[in-house]
Amino acid sequence: MRKLVLLGTALLAAAMAGLIAVRTRADADRPPVERRAPTPARAGAGEPTAASEAFVGVIFARQQVDLASSAEARVETVPVQLGSRVARGDVIATLDADSVRRELAAGTAAARAASADLSAARVELAAAKEKAQRLSRYPEGVPGEDIIAARTRERLLTSQLAGERARVSGAGARVEQLRLLVENASIVAPFDGVIAARYVDPGALVGPGKPIARLISADDLWVRFAITEERAGTVRERSCVRVALRSPELVVPGTVEMVAPQVDTALRMLVAEARLAVPDAWRGKLQAGLAAEVSSVPCGPS
Repeated sequence: MRKLVLLGTALLAAAMAGLIAVRTRADADRPPVERRAPTPARAGAGEPTAASEAFVGVIFARQQVDLASSAEARVETVPVQLGSRVARGDVIATLDADSVRRELAAGTAAARAASADLSAARVELAAAKEKAQRLSRYPEGVPGEDIIAARTRERLLTSQLAGERARVSGAGARVEQLRLLVENASIVAPFDGVIAARYVDPGALVGPGKPIARLISADDLWVRFAITEERAGTVRERSCVRVALRSPELVVPGTVEMVAPQVDTALRMLVAEARLAVPDAWRGKLQAGLAAEVSSVPCGPS
């Protein structure tokens, strides 16, 4: 039995040795496999891409104004709507001239009353001065309290006279303002543009500080963008930029016209503005307020 076990073990070892020899010979006869070097990373990998180098900006209209009345008046008509394109001198709104005329009449009466009060104050002050001088000539026969009272009244009337003069001046300016408003009861556009907002309807009461409509210059568009602190010196005035919009998809060239003289201490950003060269096909279709990506590009023909 022991001899059979030893014989089996010897046969198994011989079989394994033969298998190893066959595999070794097969590997030797196989042609060598070429080992490829690792593919190098693309140039610029890990560096900022063009998109990451772009500055964040927003389109804005260079000219914009809120049109309002210089005096309280009721609106008669507003012939423009949101988005209406107007030319310089076009009527934006007309005011109720009758109400302004009534206010002008009241203002004129107030100016006349102020002028009359000023004349009376002058006469009263002249009398007070004469009395104070007369009492001062005879200090021995006049009680000191009377002299002090006369001089105090003179100073008081001098102050009142200055107030009356200011009231007359203000009333006159108000009358002139209303007179011009009557002569120009129409609010007109000061430049070519687009109505960006309409705040009132006919019948509304308007006046200083209450705008009627907002007008923007739609054909004179700019982009305002923020430059990171690390790249503050990379954008200069008169340099060129590429402004990419996503909606609508459009790329517009621009020229930097202004760079802030210092970094904003709170945002750690430098603000710059560039004028856009909007293609003719897109004039009137590009709105202010759109977000954009701004990239520095070499100046020259495209």
